Amino acid sequence: GLKKKPIHSLGVVEGKISNKKKGKNGFGYDPIFIPKGKRLTFGEMEPDKKYAIDHRSIAFKKIKKFF
Repeated sequence: GLKKKPIHSLGVVEGKISNKKKGKNGFGYDPIFIPKGKRLTFGEMEPDKKYAIDHRSIAFKKIKKFF
């Protein structure tokens, strides 16, 4: 049969690490990661604002044309 190749996509978000945990939203590094050009950590952002700019969203936007 036909073998389908897996599709890969990479999303990258530049930013800096806060020296204090801020915010209760998200998980993992969210309370200490401040995306470039923003003042809030991912942990302080409303989930819909975070998901609009996070690495998963960037990767999905690149890959969705395949679906």
